[in-house]
Amino acid sequence: MTLAGAAPDADTRVSSSGLPGDVELTDSAAVAADDGALDPRAFYDGLLAELAEARAGLPADEASFGAHKPLATAELAEWLKFQAWYELQAAHFIGAWLAETPETEIFCALARQVHDEARHYKIVMSQLEALGETMDGWQPEPEWVAWIEEFYPAGNDTLERVSAHNITGELGAAQGMEDLLPRVPPGVQKAIGKILPDERFHIALGRTTVLRYATTADAQRRVRDRVMGAFALERAGRAAYERRIAALPSN
Repeated sequence: MTLAGAAPDADTRVSSSGLPGDVELTDSAAVAADDGALDPRAFYDGLLAELAEARAGLPADEASFGAHKPLATAELAEWLKFQAWYELQAAHFIGAWLAETPETEIFCALARQVHDEARHYKIVMSQLEALGETMDGWQPEPEWVAWIEEFYPAGNDTLERVSAHNITGELGAAQGMEDLLPRVPPGVQKAIGKILPDERFHIALGRTTVLRYATTADAQRRVRDRVMGAFALERAGRAAYERRIAALPSN
């Protein structure tokens, strides 16, 4: 199974490394309430299956950045700019969640994730600079603002916030990067290789959050709404990327 579809097996632990006060996630599940809720583990697995089925049916321009084709230099620069912006936004909105995250284990994991997103931003910016490019004058598409600046930061509680970003968002990010690997230069491949291991931890955090806190029928409904809402915005965001690429002078 590729990273984009990977999830830790039951009763495993996922740890960070190389940071003070290493963060460790346990994979134990809470008991579902007697209100029609599914077992949290069954709910999570079913949600991932639904998401995978939806992704499998996407047209090429929504299934992958660049529609599975090799990236020309101008398009590579555009993807790097988008990715740098995304990593920076993620560091901002996840950092802002910390003041409103009372769950200790999730708080510590999100604090580690802020560090990861900042590090990813630096990695991506180094590749952009190697192309002789900067972010000067660059502006996101409206669909990207709706998806990343508005939808992901929102949510009424930790469960809604983390499920949308760390399930849909991180699975989609990992899938997109894996798909790009054979289509980008070696230096960018190496950069992506530094980012992908962190995504496994972020995906595991989404799983842990759902297993612990999506224990009622209402909570599971809210999680599904956020996950599938994020997926709809991701689709629109990738289509907007294709629109921008088609408008580049070389195209």
